[in-house]
Amino acid sequence: MTAFPAFVATPQIRWSDLDLLGHVNNARIVTLVEQARIDWLNTMRDREAIAAPKLVARVELNYRTPVLYGPELQVQLGIGRVGGSSFTITCRGIQDGAVTFDGLNVMVVLDPETQRPTRIPDTDREFLSQFGTFDPAHVTDLSAEPLAAAAG
Repeated sequence: MTAFPAFVATPQIRWSDLDLLGHVNNARIVTLVEQARIDWLNTMRDREAIAAPKLVARVELNYRTPVLYGPELQVQLGIGRVGGSSFTITCRGIQDGAVTFDGLNVMVVLDPETQRPTRIPDTDREFLSQFGTFDPAHVTDLSAEPLAAAAG
């Protein structure tokens, strides 16, 4: 059985995060997702692959509706693909019951000595595969069933 969201952060939106139109600046959204990702990974420090150095290989965000100052923002995280040396953390923002953004971060696990990609241990691959993600074909449908994490 997979779980989504696997982690939920409720970041504090600051007045200084807003752009001239009164929306949270798109670059600030990347930072909010980054902080949620770091907070979640810090809860898994006992996992070999999670404790190892990681490189952010890809960041992708789709901005669906503006994030506003005031209403609580939830940043929901899950796991998409778990590969040989990388895994994908999926994210979506929810504000006032609507998806405001969605996307992914591809994380590559590095060997601490060589700083080169290294294989994720099977136990950690199994662990990461327990988390699900949202259905990318129905990102704005909060009632859509979460998908199982794809291993491969």
